[in-house]
Amino acid sequence: MFIKLTCIQGDGMITKLKDTYNDFPKAFWTVMLGMFVDNIGGSLLYPFLTLYITQKFGVSLIDIGWIHVASTIINVVGTSIGGALADKFGRKTIGLIGLFGSALITIPLGLTNSWGVFIVFNLATSFMGHFAGPAFNALLADLLPSEKRSQGYSAMYVAGNLAAAIGPLLGGLLAAQSFLALFILDCILSIATGIFLYFKMPETQPEEAKQASKQNLRETFAGYGAVLRDRTFITLVTLIVMTMMVYMNYNTTLSVYLNRLHGISAKQFGYLLTMNASIIVLFQFSVSRITAKYKQNVMMFLGALLYAIGFSMVGFGTSYLWFIVAFVIVTSGELISSPLYQSMAAEYAPVHMRGRYMAFLNISYSFASAVGPLLAGYVMETDHPQWVWYGGGILCLIAAFGFLGTKMKSRNAVSNNMEGSVESV
Repeated sequence: MFIKLTCIQGDGMITKLKDTYNDFPKAFWTVMLGMFVDNIGGSLLYPFLTLYITQKFGVSLIDIGWIHVASTIINVVGTSIGGALADKFGRKTIGLIGLFGSALITIPLGLTNSWGVFIVFNLATSFMGHFAGPAFNALLADLLPSEKRSQGYSAMYVAGNLAAAIGPLLGGLLAAQSFLALFILDCILSIATGIFLYFKMPETQPEEAKQASKQNLRETFAGYGAVLRDRTFITLVTLIVMTMMVYMNYNTTLSVYLNRLHGISAKQFGYLLTMNASIIVLFQFSVSRITAKYKQNVMMFLGALLYAIGFSMVGFGTSYLWFIVAFVIVTSGELISSPLYQSMAAEYAPVHMRGRYMAFLNISYSFASAVGPLLAGYVMETDHPQWVWYGGGILCLIAAFGFLGTKMKSRNAVSNNMEGSVESV
């Protein structure tokens, strides 16, 4: 009976996987496979990059912190340029330029013995990686119909978490032998991904995007002004930034806070991160299928509300079990919110401006990743570091009700309004 039941359950899981695969076009899975392989390369190198820098160049964490600030600025520039050019020259072209460009810079990054040269190559790699980001996000939006986008971005999120689980494990084994091997393997995987996508990935630039391709570069970049005039979209992005400023402390400030105040070791914190990734991999598809049945602003409200509860609990917590529960609640909010944020940007963007809309959302993430941990750092140095999480909970709660009170416009309405704005530009 047990064997028969197990077989039935296994068949049911296989059927669900087949249904999920058949729900999306083949080109979508082609792009997903390429991004998954490339993400393995990035995740096997970058978790060990700070360790590599301190050991090879002997610089302080303060110096590395300033490099992070400079990288954030470069990321914004790369994202802005890449998003605009993806609308003008096509998603595939710009995406592959960024992918090959970052790959070719990676090996010199690992070979140089000069700290100054390393900084230049590191910033160049960061620029090229973010240059390609909006193009691939817009390409996925082009491939999927409106009702499938949330689930599509969920698949991308799951693939990213799988890569984040595989990469550091492989990177740790290689780093014990040679740090240079990490740079070489990252380069090889990126080039292999680029070649694969060059032959297998379609160019998805819609017919409507031909309007952007006829504009000169000045007019193309001026299109960001039209994005800024989309008040509802800017309101939603502002609310997203409020939640992401808090969430960005999840992988930065939180480990220090738990260790200083509650004696949670790096090993114990690692278990919490593994639990987070495992929950996402196991449940992201199912959650996205459920959230697709309800209004986006209601689901974004629920996701932000779970963030508010989970992060506030961190401030009140005193035991490891309490923090496990808090992590589960935060991860539940992440399951709901993260795919919807990407999907929302794709829905609001007229097809000829998707690259710039996706770029603007990515820029907001860069802003949140720079400002959130910086503000938290100042609070951590006070006598009441718990206010990082109390304040974060309040911020997420405000964002939650902001989502609930925001009237979501249809994509067609947005497109019609934006066409007039672009023509005036």
